[in-house]
Amino acid sequence: MKSSKFPLRLTSLLLGLGLLSGCGSTPAPVQTVATAPVQPVQTAPQEPEAVAEPLSTEQAEVSYQQVDTDPLPVAQDQDEQLQRELLAQAKAALATDPKRTLAICYQLQQSLYSQIRAQNLLPLLQSAIADKQLALTEQLANQISLTDVPEADRQAFALVLAGHYRQQDDNVRATQTLLALDAWLGNSADSTAQDLLWQQLVKLSGAELQELGTQQHPRAQAWLELLQLTQGFAGDQLAIQQALTDWQQRHPMLPELDKLPKDVQLLSQTPAYNPERIAVLLPLSGPLKSLGDAVQYGLAAAAAKQKRTLVFIDSAKPAAELQAEVAAAQVQFVIGPLLREDIDKIQQLPDWQWPTLFLNGKGDLPAKAEQYFFALAWEDEAAQMVQVFRQRQYQHPVLIYAVNPIGQRMAQHFQSRWSESGGSAVETYSYGSQEQLQALINKFLEAEASEERAKEINRLIGQSIKAELHSRQDIDAIYLIADPVQTRFFKPFIDVTVSPTARRLPIFTSSRSHSLKVDKTDQRDLAGLTMTEMPWLLPQAATATPLRQEFDNLFAEQEEQLQRLFAMGHDALMLVGHLKQQQQFPAMAYHGLTGSLRLADGHSIQRQLTLAQYRQGKLQLVDKKAP
Repeated sequence: MKSSKFPLRLTSLLLGLGLLSGCGSTPAPVQTVATAPVQPVQTAPQEPEAVAEPLSTEQAEVSYQQVDTDPLPVAQDQDEQLQRELLAQAKAALATDPKRTLAICYQLQQSLYSQIRAQNLLPLLQSAIADKQLALTEQLANQISLTDVPEADRQAFALVLAGHYRQQDDNVRATQTLLALDAWLGNSADSTAQDLLWQQLVKLSGAELQELGTQQHPRAQAWLELLQLTQGFAGDQLAIQQALTDWQQRHPMLPELDKLPKDVQLLSQTPAYNPERIAVLLPLSGPLKSLGDAVQYGLAAAAAKQKRTLVFIDSAKPAAELQAEVAAAQVQFVIGPLLREDIDKIQQLPDWQWPTLFLNGKGDLPAKAEQYFFALAWEDEAAQMVQVFRQRQYQHPVLIYAVNPIGQRMAQHFQSRWSESGGSAVETYSYGSQEQLQALINKFLEAEASEERAKEINRLIGQSIKAELHSRQDIDAIYLIADPVQTRFFKPFIDVTVSPTARRLPIFTSSRSHSLKVDKTDQRDLAGLTMTEMPWLLPQAATATPLRQEFDNLFAEQEEQLQRLFAMGHDALMLVGHLKQQQQFPAMAYHGLTGSLRLADGHSIQRQLTLAQYRQGKLQLVDKKAP
């Protein structure tokens, strides 16, 4: 029999868990079990260091399914047999007591037997996820490659890990995991893995696709090309069917067309809006004419790429007159109006017969069939920031917002989404002036309290001492909702107020803080500030195309609001051919100038913007998972 110290530690573990016969005592805590040094993981699992969303029922069924593994050879000695039995008990306890499973599997990492270590990988990952040990899960994901896992466990391991990434809204790593699984499985497996891969691919935003980059494995690259052609030819059935045939000829190693994921096949068969004439209702007179003109220019830029005729009508006219003019124009689709009151008067008409893409939010009136709503909603940015904070495992963000209608709407939306994601009440501060902003910074960082303590010490000892101010250490991040001037004041003031011994507080904001004019000046004061912004206003984004250069030549120094409306008009026309597909496949996105656009509820377009950060004197794209 081989001699080692492992059996002694293992016996102690068994006794602590009450797994040896005759041991009826209460199991020892997991922390006591896992204090022995083990490899390759260096830190024992503790109580959950971060709140994570529990696995859904469907994912739990995948996670906990027992996979028959290849039979091991006859045990070499009593130690190996004991470890086999222990591993079997750990797998059996997974669904009911993942903490116990984690303790056993954590210890089995140091087994002398390679078969035990390999078959331990899947239940170790499952129990780490089930017990919400996020740091340990991240360690395992980084240290274990798919080829380390026994073939019998490999598919389950990849699906569990991809499910975890989906729960963390980490679409890039979920996609990478499923692409790796597909590369190993090839076409031999059932369609489940490929269906999951396709569902994950269509969720990717434009920035996430850029982050994913070109894939080395030919199957992975073929899937990305399939995604590109289905999105590029959406709305043109003949074109997409021909493109699929060409794709199959280039990639014969992928499934045949009739064996592709069902959504791909349905997409090529789904009819789309393909209007030759479109009526556009915009404010073309009066004080808001400049807004209508900006949207009109964007529509015209998009129309140059399509064979469509646009008929522009002033939306200020009465509803009945608008309806008559649209009918006389013999159009098949309507875009607009832009203003809320103009949309309401059209929605109240009993016999509005055209499919319509309104350029504002849904409002209080119920949406009718073939009515869609596209708004540059600030709430979308607040919801996206909640996702970013969850991805980075922030637990105690501070929300600071300006007291105005937009700031209050964004703050309320952030608070509600944070609560829905499982977070505790957000520490929130509001301000109405720059002076109030400076005061609340001292308040929530508790810098004033630190200064008062220093003064009290000086008073008690009767002499002056030099004391370093200390700020709070429990804040993860700050979400600031402010205009460019307020933001430019806030960021450097935070930097000088936070204690030099404390880690730098990450500060996030929305596109409300962005100013193209400010970007042309020195940006040192904003270094490190991260914001959500539409691709059209980010020079480094993938959409920095000849259209951007042509726009800058024609409309130099145009203010941000009009630039946003130009991008909105462009995307509105491009969306028309995608709406039917997006209604049937909600995860499908159109990557436009204003962001990645999806149809959330069959009627409302939701945007995912690009994450950018001020670095080296300019606003640059960033990896949303970066610390």
